[in-house]
Amino acid sequence: MISINPNQVQLLHRIVTQTGLYQYDGPTVSRLVLYDSKSRRHPTMTKKAFQAAMKRVFDHTTSNLAAPLSSSIQQELTAFTDKLFTMFANPKTNKVNGVALACGFTVLCNGRKSDKLEHIFELLDEDKDTWVSQDEIAKFIQSFLIMLMSVSSSFTHLYGGACSNDSAAITQTIDAGSDWATSQVFDALKPKNGSICFDDFADWYTKGGYQSMPWLELLDLRKWVISA
Repeated sequence: MISINPNQVQLLHRIVTQTGLYQYDGPTVSRLVLYDSKSRRHPTMTKKAFQAAMKRVFDHTTSNLAAPLSSSIQQELTAFTDKLFTMFANPKTNKVNGVALACGFTVLCNGRKSDKLEHIFELLDEDKDTWVSQDEIAKFIQSFLIMLMSVSSSFTHLYGGACSNDSAAITQTIDAGSDWATSQVFDALKPKNGSICFDDFADWYTKGGYQSMPWLELLDLRKWVISA
């Protein structure tokens, strides 16, 4: 169980509103995130490349603000993006998967849940054949859970038992959650070619899949952040 307390929601509200991020849609922000790696099929980012991507995103979203960011917001933004790198980085390589980061960042953007999901499928569909594999869906769900964990204050239960908040436990929780959620989709749909399209996922979700993944509703910032 992930716990996101009101202070964390208010922090996220400050970040997305005072940087102007909430005014931009997923495709716009994804292009900025992946700008330096768009020619590579499986883009990865060093910390330097990640920091450059974050600067690109927030330089763009703040460009039309009436006043520069306050020092307190700049400090909160730096702390938040540093935590994002830590959460998204592969512990073996200390690099971030660019597509996973772009998928996760979609949570913080403007747009309806359905529009964001459709865009995420487009990001995952690297060969542009409209089909997305089970591994690619797992990558999306993992990125979503990483983003939620990045803004959460703690999590308290895994498999019905109490758990700690150390990095190994967090990684275990994210991996277990993404594997379980992905299996719910593919066990229900049983795709013959091992892949699904956006319409398959949308139909599954509407017809009851939302009970397995109710947290997907958090893709719509208006339901929990913008209204804070």
